[in-house]
Amino acid sequence: MADRPGRPSARLQHDGVKVDAWYGLRYAQTPARFAPPAPAGGRLEVETLSEVPIFPQRPSRLAAAMGTGRPNPQAEDAFFANVWAPSDAQGLPVLLFVHGGAWMTGGGAMDWYDGQVLASKGLVVVTVNYRLGALGHLGRSDAHALPLPAADLLQALLWLRDRVHSFGGDPDRVTVAGQSAGGWYAHLLSVLPQAHGLLHRVSLMSMGTRRPWSPRRQADVTRKASKYLGAAEIAHAPVDEVMRAGLQALAATAAPPALGHAPSAFLPVASAAVPDRLLNPAWAAKACHAEAVSLRTTADESAMFLFTSPNHKNATQAQVNEALSAWAPEDLPAALCPDGAYAGAASGLSPYRQLVAASSWRQFQRFPAQYHAALREKGRRSQLEIFTEESAMPGLHSGHCLDLPFQFGRRCAWDDAPMLQGCDAERFEAISRRLIGSLVAFVTGEAPRDQAPMTSST
Repeated sequence: MADRPGRPSARLQHDGVKVDAWYGLRYAQTPARFAPPAPAGGRLEVETLSEVPIFPQRPSRLAAAMGTGRPNPQAEDAFFANVWAPSDAQGLPVLLFVHGGAWMTGGGAMDWYDGQVLASKGLVVVTVNYRLGALGHLGRSDAHALPLPAADLLQALLWLRDRVHSFGGDPDRVTVAGQSAGGWYAHLLSVLPQAHGLLHRVSLMSMGTRRPWSPRRQADVTRKASKYLGAAEIAHAPVDEVMRAGLQALAATAAPPALGHAPSAFLPVASAAVPDRLLNPAWAAKACHAEAVSLRTTADESAMFLFTSPNHKNATQAQVNEALSAWAPEDLPAALCPDGAYAGAASGLSPYRQLVAASSWRQFQRFPAQYHAALREKGRRSQLEIFTEESAMPGLHSGHCLDLPFQFGRRCAWDDAPMLQGCDAERFEAISRRLIGSLVAFVTGEAPRDQAPMTSST
């Protein structure tokens, strides 16, 4: 057994498997706001995951479906990782999970991402915080080779390489899994030369496919945020004031959202080391240095963003026709474009479901589908899964993030999530077992087994 890095924060058990957990492990520090991360060590003396700080943020806009979970303290110096491993772990494959949250919210220390169930299946599971919102995306756009959150995650990978063996993990078998915004970063890491050899497989779950901000756009938002701060310098003003000014700047510079589009807030900036063709499937299939890629989307991704929007829920067919007939055919899914042109009501879908299908395809599903095809064409190992389970919430269907509770297998962490209402323990366990089994098979190398096209529904 590998030498352990001190007493665990908690000793847990799931399905008869003893799991040790270490919370609040420092992987980086910065000398100042908007500075790149530097290596660091140490740990917090905490007993529960929810005691570990996460980076400052406002409440999530998705709380109407996801709930809020147990709150964590917030701090600007929240460069912490958390580790779960079977108590007898030795040379096990490693899963590093990068949380989502629209580049604005979330944290690896949230109870939602407790890794004990996954660890009980024979993995060493690691979660990390990274910088968010104004604190992760403003400042000088030309000051760093990578967006600050990406630099944070690269530093976390370096920390993991040097230390995971002490938790019983194999540094030569690291899978980086990212969901939503975390999937965007996981994809970036999988094509970055700087990360070569630090990860060996990559799992992209409902990956955000937004194009990065241009340096001009980032500079414009930073300039306006600085103006709203008045005499206070953005690098030194109180955190709450910076976050408020950042949101004001976004509101002042954002275009009105179009019908069928789920808008974003802050985005990573196109820094020097971010490839121009990051979201070009053919280029990415050639550049990816992971030995295997797993991709998953939900069937109705954008429903999570549209189901609370009266403009979308109450849209007429005429309004939808006007909006979607202007889209290029490649921006529309096959269900809406069976004969090479937008079908409208002839698709058999309601106006709202047409908007959900179109937005889901263009903003979430198209890149994974095309990337999977490009990887297979090059003889690379890849699998594509579609999550089709639906929420009982009207209009949410199989929306973005609905798969997350099942992936981590802890219903108790999502007790206040309206999207799970009506999902009894038996159904939750059955769905969770399938998703966990699929991810574990990928991380351990059992899947994908061959080069035949693989599309499955969960």
